Amino acid sequence: MNISQKSITGNFRKINEDRIGVVKNKTGQTLLLVADGMGGHEKGEVAAQYVIDKIEKTWVESNFFNEQELEPFLRDLVIKTNRALYLYSNEETNEHNMGTTLAMAVITDDSIFVLNIGDSRVYALHKREILQVTKDHTFVNMLVESGEITQEEAFVHPQRNIVTKALGTTRLVQPDVFKLRNRQYDYLLLASDGLTDKMNEETLHKIVYSNNDVDRITDMLVEEAESLKSKDNISVILAQLKDGRTL
Repeated sequence: MNISQKSITGNFRKINEDRIGVVKNKTGQTLLLVADGMGGHEKGEVAAQYVIDKIEKTWVESNFFNEQELEPFLRDLVIKTNRALYLYSNEETNEHNMGTTLAMAVITDDSIFVLNIGDSRVYALHKREILQVTKDHTFVNMLVESGEITQEEAFVHPQRNIVTKALGTTRLVQPDVFKLRNRQYDYLLLASDGLTDKMNEETLHKIVYSNNDVDRITDMLVEEAESLKSKDNISVILAQLKDGRTL
């Protein structure tokens, strides 16, 4: 498995509030993380880094997980990390409004476990399809699900970046959890909304399958987001799940 990662400030923000991580536990199981500190909250970059550090520390100290153990472990880890960030923000700092999104995935031999809170996304791709695994926790997505607007209208809605769920803003938060069969897909893509705000899924899919070099693909995705004038930080983790020669 080949993995590439990149995170940039972009052309419209003064600092990068995104944080990303790729780590293995003691038996080589891989964890991918993207956290987007919320720009409307104080110290978004601190919240994102706190979450990445907390989850990575727990993961690298852990050992092999079987399929039955992994989902409850990951769910509990996110819940505990949220509570720790909430308490840290309210009891140990003067910043009482820290928040961050989280998209995370664990890749095992047979399965992919995905968890998310907020609007950072996880996609699974094969040659014929790009699947958005996660569901955006946003005001606009609530309008889509209720049938008030279409997906096309949501893509250009002026309030599309209003997040309805994040880590650190409340004492208790429940992540969405998804499980996929690993061998069905060629790539797994994690991204902050700086990548997906201006880029549609057709373009994402086309770029990913334009090259077998994951580092080059990652660069091309970020470059395309910049060319579309994304106004946010841009972060990408791309995992090539199969040997590039067989895609």
